[in-house]
Amino acid sequence: MADWNARQYLKFERERTQPSADLIARAASSLGGPPRSVLDIGCGPGNSTAALRRAFPEAELLGVDRSPDMLARARSLHPDLRFAPCTVPQGLAELGRFDLLFSNACLHWIPHHETLLPALAGSLNPGGLLAVQMPLTQRSPFYAALAELIREPRWQSLQAVRLFHNRPPEETYDILVSSFASVEMWETVYEHVLPGPESVLEWYRGSGLRPYLDRLPEAERPPFEAALLGRIRGLFSPRADGSILLPMPRHFFLAWKEEK
Repeated sequence: MADWNARQYLKFERERTQPSADLIARAASSLGGPPRSVLDIGCGPGNSTAALRRAFPEAELLGVDRSPDMLARARSLHPDLRFAPCTVPQGLAELGRFDLLFSNACLHWIPHHETLLPALAGSLNPGGLLAVQMPLTQRSPFYAALAELIREPRWQSLQAVRLFHNRPPEETYDILVSSFASVEMWETVYEHVLPGPESVLEWYRGSGLRPYLDRLPEAERPPFEAALLGRIRGLFSPRADGSILLPMPRHFFLAWKEEK
């Protein structure tokens, strides 16, 4: 997959940052005290890392990502924070251990959660906390429309795209309890107010639509997006002010490593 485009991603910065802020608030109220060390996994353009700094001003804080474009943007926007390239979980051992591992809208891009989540436990200090948010893509109306579209003969080659690797919440729980002392889970559905169906397409150009567009020849991208937009228009009814509501279901969990 081609590198991320940080500018495209940040077109909906406030909406994308809200789940991060909610997860930080829940983590802060669940920790026994301020963490001394915090790792932001999949920091992107640094908006979540900056929120972590505001919440934990005394902590040693590091944001990591595998995208050069995201890291360049993060360093530009937040020159006072530390960022580094890292592929997870392979590069975790080089970073040491932390009191808080934080990951907002990242882990669903990484395969093999049956080994990924135990590896994250290994990067925590005793009594440390793993705090994670992942979109529930299987409940997203956008991805349902996308799945229908790529069943059409013209776009069937796109069925080879394997996008997300998150498990159903109950399977994630079963994986977590083998490596963590206790686990909390919850779900939130965010209703994002957008100007219209075209904005839905613009949102996903910065995330889940990217691998599909990367796979298509450049000349095929406009007709593909036009066909997808036609399906998106059928999903949303304009509200009283002409806006539409984009539902975004998200899964959160906290997992504590055993004290020793």
